[in-house]
Amino acid sequence: MAGPRRIKNLWVWMLVAALVSATGILWGRAQVEKSNDTVELVMDYKAAKLLCQSMSYPLDTFLRQARDAGLTSVALNEVTIKDIADAGQAYLFSGRQILDYDKLAPVTDPVLRQMIDEDRLLTGNSYVFPRDELVFQNLVEILPVRLEGERVSTFSSQRLGLFIETARSIRDLEKVNIGLDPDESREVIEAELHIVARLRNYPAVTREKIHFLFNRIPAKDDISLMIFEGMETLGYPGHMGDVADLLLMDSMNFGQVEFAVQKGDSEFARLMDLNVIRVHSITEREMEKIPFDKAVDRFARAARERNMRVMYIRPFPAAIGDVDGIDINLNYIQAIRDELEASGFSIGEARPFKQYTPSRYLVIVVGLGILASAFILIDALFSLSPVLELGMFVLGIVAYAALLSTGLETLARQLVAFGGAIVFPILAVSALYSKSLWKAHTDKTLQLKDAILLWLEASGISVIGGLLVAGTLSSGSFMLSLDKFIGVKAAHTLPIFLAAIICWRYLVEWERFEEGSNGGVLKALGDFLKAPLRVWHIVALGVVALGGLVYILRTGNIYFGLPIPQFDEGMRRFLENVLVFRPRTKEFLIGHPLLIFAAVVTLSGYWRVGLPIALAGCIGQISMVNTFSHIHTPIKATLLRTLYGLILGGIVGIVISLVFIYYHRKIRVDSE
Repeated sequence: MAGPRRIKNLWVWMLVAALVSATGILWGRAQVEKSNDTVELVMDYKAAKLLCQSMSYPLDTFLRQARDAGLTSVALNEVTIKDIADAGQAYLFSGRQILDYDKLAPVTDPVLRQMIDEDRLLTGNSYVFPRDELVFQNLVEILPVRLEGERVSTFSSQRLGLFIETARSIRDLEKVNIGLDPDESREVIEAELHIVARLRNYPAVTREKIHFLFNRIPAKDDISLMIFEGMETLGYPGHMGDVADLLLMDSMNFGQVEFAVQKGDSEFARLMDLNVIRVHSITEREMEKIPFDKAVDRFARAARERNMRVMYIRPFPAAIGDVDGIDINLNYIQAIRDELEASGFSIGEARPFKQYTPSRYLVIVVGLGILASAFILIDALFSLSPVLELGMFVLGIVAYAALLSTGLETLARQLVAFGGAIVFPILAVSALYSKSLWKAHTDKTLQLKDAILLWLEASGISVIGGLLVAGTLSSGSFMLSLDKFIGVKAAHTLPIFLAAIICWRYLVEWERFEEGSNGGVLKALGDFLKAPLRVWHIVALGVVALGGLVYILRTGNIYFGLPIPQFDEGMRRFLENVLVFRPRTKEFLIGHPLLIFAAVVTLSGYWRVGLPIALAGCIGQISMVNTFSHIHTPIKATLLRTLYGLILGGIVGIVISLVFIYYHRKIRVDSE
């Protein structure tokens, strides 16, 4: 008896050591999160310009007013050949257009006339006629580099002036990006705002082209943030390192846009040595229908709950002649600023979070604690010799060390965290159900206090598991979501199935003990399989399957098209307004109340009914552990969200349980 007891004590002490280590890791992470409270408000220049044009309002005036309302910076996109043509800085014609015009009215310009007569003016080529020599010189410098390997010719005409011929079609030439506009940069600086550069990748990018492009960036000393435009990072796929080196040399940070699909962004962020600032934006399409208050709340929530430090603002579109369009958008910027400041943030130029790398020794201790918890679960299922358990534990240590020493540290931490997310909810629910069975057998008096204490114990186990999972994953790359918790769907489903097996075994053992009959789990399984199938069984199975499908699809940030009910969305906003950090619905409205109720039902002697209720209540325990795996969320927000969920869930569970106890006792009295 001494051996098994000692081995169980060893697992407990290892869990204690892991909890202490995890607390140290999370404390360090909290200090890093607390030290960065500056949020940058960035407005899209092109969208602001379109707004002012539709309002016939001076852009420079709007930018100054936006600065006074809280705007920090303006994002400038690269200018394209189409942009300079639309702005009237150059005329753009295809060879076909010139030849068609010549048929209607013969071209009299001597240079073009000679090209037509000698069949040197080609229909598929493009011809750019700049309005002044400055535009011409700019194009002459950049087009041979951007179109390297393609023919670019220049001509001079007394009548038409200087012009350029390229072998590209009009459609392809219009897309060519030629850098930031110096005039736009000057306009932003004069408004006393910072510039956020938005460069775009292009085909056949080379190291030389990248250096040429960077050397031409206007007002480069005033740029501290780069957010790439388009579906790829600049330099993708083979020259991202060259781009990262230039950004670091010029003290620029990389802005990684949340939810955006951009090839190479994660790899580029690593090349930037985590000099990365996370960006939240609302797309143009969303801006057409999103309510004012909801847009403001989205930005504030992104800063509070996901450590976003750059808010990329696009103005609300306004109809032509709508005099309120300017005021609405100035109020929009001011509202975002006010909401962020009310949440404890300051407005200014954003900076990356300090790199956080906890001690590897602490991470190893936390991992070993999670491994020990797995053996606590094994002890609940099997009777293994202490020597065998220690041998298996040593093998686990060796495997963990091998992954850490072979450069697979991230994978090792992800696997250990996944194991913790599986084990702890099972330990929590199985402990509640087994102790409820034992108390129901030894004490026939139903006590709500016992149910609440059992639920608190189960929730404490899950919170410990969540702290260990968070301690395992907490580091700079996980805080930036470059690395993430793996197996989200599995972590939400496997614990329910495994807990069902364990709790069903407890139920079988108690029922056999009560009946004084022989036979164990295998005999009970045989009896179950031989039982007749009834219609209500099929209906119940269908309901469970449907509920399980909705549960799985709603797990995570992607809902696969399932809409959020209007009541649910309204409740979420109400809780955010009251509590700031909204508890998860599946915890306080489903998981916690059902787990308390399961304990009450089981304690009252309805063991079989209590089992499926406890399994449904497992959802809350799973969700709590999963909440801690969101490392991009500040640990303070995670702790408060969990606490609020326990308080509200406990209240709902107690109310439901009191109603059950009242009617249970009333029925019992009436039957007597």
